Amino acid sequence: MANDYEKGLYPRKLMEEIRSRFVYVDWDPYSGKRIYLEAASGALRPKSVIEAMGKETCLPDQQGRANPGSNHSVEATAQGIEDLMTFFGAKSGQTIPGWSSSHVIYRITNAVLSAVPGTNVVTTGLDHASVRSAVTLFAEKYGKEERIAEPNRETGSVSLDSIFEKIDKDTCFLAVIHTSNVTGETFDVKTIIKEARKIKPDLYIMVDGVQYSPSDLIDVEEIGADAYVIAPYKNYGVKGCGYAHVSDRLARLPHWKYIFKPETSWDLGGVEHQSYAAWSAVVDYLCWLGGHFTDSADRRALVVAAMQSIKAHSTGLLSALINGTDKINGFKDMKHVTVYGMGEDLSRRACLVGFNLEGIESAKGCGLYKDEQIRLHAPGQDPFFAAMLKQLGIQSFIRLSACHYNTPAEIELFLKATASFA
Repeated sequence: MANDYEKGLYPRKLMEEIRSRFVYVDWDPYSGKRIYLEAASGALRPKSVIEAMGKETCLPDQQGRANPGSNHSVEATAQGIEDLMTFFGAKSGQTIPGWSSSHVIYRITNAVLSAVPGTNVVTTGLDHASVRSAVTLFAEKYGKEERIAEPNRETGSVSLDSIFEKIDKDTCFLAVIHTSNVTGETFDVKTIIKEARKIKPDLYIMVDGVQYSPSDLIDVEEIGADAYVIAPYKNYGVKGCGYAHVSDRLARLPHWKYIFKPETSWDLGGVEHQSYAAWSAVVDYLCWLGGHFTDSADRRALVVAAMQSIKAHSTGLLSALINGTDKINGFKDMKHVTVYGMGEDLSRRACLVGFNLEGIESAKGCGLYKDEQIRLHAPGQDPFFAAMLKQLGIQSFIRLSACHYNTPAEIELFLKATASFA
């Protein structure tokens, strides 16, 4: 299967350049040398992002003051918002900020359920705890029925039909995840939205793109949701902020805001311009990467080229992981490995795999990888995963989540360690 996985991988020289731009790409001050396969819990950051955050955090100036520092913070914020729109592929609507992606999800869910007529709200059993918790909280508060499209435990997936059968003319809100952070499956949200609006034309729809956005291209105009949410810390950015693109009609719904600010303002308190500056540094990095694949100087075209290359490289890594390389067998040939929800079409998956080792409890298994200097995660019955695992009938699992800065050699070392645990 070597030819399959090698097709989309970055050339060695570019791979070295990419890795040279990141902090702690193969070591950190607490673990020493290690292979980082934990991108779903937080991607590595480019050095330029850290530099931008540090530089801007030093400045005390509030916006709206008569001084150059204040003017700079206004400009940095405006550029950050423009770069968010570029990343989203947005030609309409606007962006809204929050302290985290979960905070943004709660704000959006509250705004819709408090103001939009309807008796029920729909989500899925694979949606993240932030979505499920927000839907449960506000459905109860505003007297709406919560409907959950449950996953098939054998496939680990939620069928589209199971979502559609939950929607009717009285549904006011649909919340769906774009990529599962348990199985790595990417859902066809464009089809979900198109078909859902055949049932309820004015249905408000939110897409949780937190796990999808680091590894594939977003085009909110094509997707057509009212809200699309991302978390910068998974997109090579910083923690402490979350963003969404929202439609103009959602932006105008009643929501928490300052009384004298415009109807569509979602800012609360002073604008944190350093987070916007850090986001611009992320987009700068993507533009640098995209410049290796297109001659265009247009910022969106560069982002498109970068994300397409990231997707191709990530799919190559996933193919190596599942199918193996010319040096070592992959998961499909390891009888002591159980993979959850892994279908045949790898192009519909992020390079994220949930699995378990036969006869080895997941936390212990994760510890075995740690002894081999390989960083993974073993989600258990914590608030972030408990509901999803219950739906799938899984107590716990080990999660590998790779990114475009990871190499085939790192995947092979991981597979070698896995084979030794048989």
